[in-house]
Amino acid sequence: MKARGKSLGLEAAYQVLQNSSTRHAALVEEMYEPARLFTGPWLCRTYEAECERTRKLTTEAEIPRHRLETIVQAMRDPLKQERFRRLLSAEGLAAVPKTLALRINGEQPAQTPRPPAEPKPLISGISSEVVDLLQDWYTPPQVFASLRRMLPERQLKAARLMIALNRANFHYAQLLSTLTPLSQLADPSRPKRNFASVTAEQLAGMEIEFDALNDEFLNCASLCGMWALELMAARSYLDRLMENARVVRYLAQNFPEQLAELQTILDIPMGREALARPKRSGRKRKHLVF
Repeated sequence: MKARGKSLGLEAAYQVLQNSSTRHAALVEEMYEPARLFTGPWLCRTYEAECERTRKLTTEAEIPRHRLETIVQAMRDPLKQERFRRLLSAEGLAAVPKTLALRINGEQPAQTPRPPAEPKPLISGISSEVVDLLQDWYTPPQVFASLRRMLPERQLKAARLMIALNRANFHYAQLLSTLTPLSQLADPSRPKRNFASVTAEQLAGMEIEFDALNDEFLNCASLCGMWALELMAARSYLDRLMENARVVRYLAQNFPEQLAELQTILDIPMGREALARPKRSGRKRKHLVF
């Protein structure tokens, strides 16, 4: 959207939305989706590319959880033995991190539930919560035109996806709008666009798969931070175990496979590089076994 020959950024667009009932009403009406024709091939290419990208990011977000599961599986059998538990107690290592202990016992750490969101007023058809989420992102005004076609709950999900995937652009918003089920459109009576070479059954299948992938990604993204903190606590405890010669000797003699798994986890550096898949190398951390 332009005003007096200048492109409006998100902050200006926000002001346009906020003041839509007064002098900016005409500008709000100009927040429309471009009339360019989105073809069937474009839809299929964009859909496949975004699905692949979402799968990849979901896999990366799950890495801390997979490493936690490796630690849990490696520690479960040794901790079943009374002799090993007595050894840990004698060495001052009986205090297993709470969340790790819960997972070893087959329980899941409690998650703080989100309080139910209170309905917020719409600003020219856009949820004010969505505008707040996007206020720190440069978002082309045409994005709001695509969002306006959705119900507020769907708008909020779309905004979270655009932020988490770094996709606050019109093409992604258009894809989200196109693959929104009729029940989640602001005007379900409005006929959906037909695409050449894409049947109604194919489009319905794309809607289902796209929603499932996005739900899985948003769930992983919301839990990734918690998993990373749990992993840090678990690794800190493992470091203490691996520095204890008696514990290492016991594991080497009775649970060599589990010891190797724990050593592999500790060989992976923490920090940004820890988010990548570990590369197997011949060099491993060495622990003395007396």
